[in-house]
Amino acid sequence: MDNLILATQTGGILKPFAWILGKILEIIYDLFSTMGIYNIGFCIILFTIVVRMLMLPMQIKQQKFSKLNSVMTPEIQKIQKKYQGKKDQQSQLAQQEEIKAVYDKYGTSPTGSCLQLLIQMPILFALYRVIMNVPAYVKPVKDLYLQVLNGLNATQMKQFFGIDGLASGLSQDKINGCIDAMSGYTSSGSGVKLSDGVTLSKILEVADKGVADKIEGINNFFGLNLSMSPSGMFNAGMISIIVALIIPILSGLFQFLSVQLSQKLNGAAMDSADNPMASSMKIMNIMMPLMSIYMCWILSTGIGLYWMAGSLIMMLQQIFINIHMKKIDVNDIIEANKEKAAAKAEKRKQKEGIYRDKVLEASKTNTKNISGNSKISASEKEEKIRKAKEAAANKPNSMASKVNMVNEYNKRNEK
Repeated sequence: MDNLILATQTGGILKPFAWILGKILEIIYDLFSTMGIYNIGFCIILFTIVVRMLMLPMQIKQQKFSKLNSVMTPEIQKIQKKYQGKKDQQSQLAQQEEIKAVYDKYGTSPTGSCLQLLIQMPILFALYRVIMNVPAYVKPVKDLYLQVLNGLNATQMKQFFGIDGLASGLSQDKINGCIDAMSGYTSSGSGVKLSDGVTLSKILEVADKGVADKIEGINNFFGLNLSMSPSGMFNAGMISIIVALIIPILSGLFQFLSVQLSQKLNGAAMDSADNPMASSMKIMNIMMPLMSIYMCWILSTGIGLYWMAGSLIMMLQQIFINIHMKKIDVNDIIEANKEKAAAKAEKRKQKEGIYRDKVLEASKTNTKNISGNSKISASEKEEKIRKAKEAAANKPNSMASKVNMVNEYNKRNEK
């Protein structure tokens, strides 16, 4: 990624996810701009639809697990009730084995839905990064702010940002900080902020009118400034409390309906008094919408718009998924899971067999090498002894040479 064309990007390990999602948002922005529409609000809505559709397969898998879970839960509860109050190690191990047998029976595992959640989490967090700082990830938007920044003289830079000098003489980090400050987003570590009493509108008064008009339309979504929080707009006297609460209230409502629909597949299992998770789930049903309202009130309106659109789209997806799941027999899901589990077990067995064969082959090779080396070593040893004897016999004035002379003399006399 070229830092010279991107505003401040943060996120650590989430940065690659945010960069990819930012490119998707940039493509959507370019698509709308060809139609003469320069508005981030519409881009966020379409962007949310695209991302939610990409995540649909994981959502369907999660719903399948929920349907299986509604069948497994009564059996698991029965086992737990059987061993209730038994804390000895043998009873605990027996309970674990029986519960594992239930999961094996249905061809799944206790972590059946965790994988989908683990995959979704970095995507969701990266989404927040992108929407909380659009200029950092959408180059055309950043370029508009950059045109305004480059058009300011030294007096205006001092007046608006408290910076001595022109933008052309600033470091890339300071330039990004100025763009973040103008767009209403927080810069990471640049230390740049607007001077007291300075607003984007005041800066745009001295900017090129064509560029200023585009920037004013980018963050304006039916009178709401997407870069500001509803609480900030209300406290600044920009909008009424009723208008400010529209997105937070709708977000909370859609979140509540989405949670209700997502639990339909759990059926009576979640309502059962024997289910220890039933009460906690009921609390979550209330807390999550309230948390959604609060977060959308204090965070930027762009985040609230995404949250609202995401909950609405998820709710619609839930309706169609539920209709689809009703047509599927749970026994078919079980059989499919068993086949997949058997295929994975067979594949794992084959890998273990291949690994075992390689280990045996390597051990045989080592044995041959060791055996071969021992034979070579013995022959070499005999050869060395023979050569040593010859060398000693041929050495002048040595005892061995004298013995050889005597032997030669005796042999000649015998003849």
